[in-house]
Amino acid sequence: MELKQLEFFMAACDCGSLGKAAARLYTTQPNVSKVIHQLEQHLGTHYSFF
Repeated sequence: MELKQLEFFMAACDCGSLGKAAARLYTTQPNVSKVIHQLEQHLGTHYSFF
């Protein structure tokens, strides 16, 4: 698990969407999605956003 993965996850939770989290993190929505997916794989779980 990487700190970046937790940072992206928390931003998505705080913002309520991956697109808004991407804007906050100065990256793209597909990148946020990819990083959160990697976290899910590491934890063996799936988190559904809205």
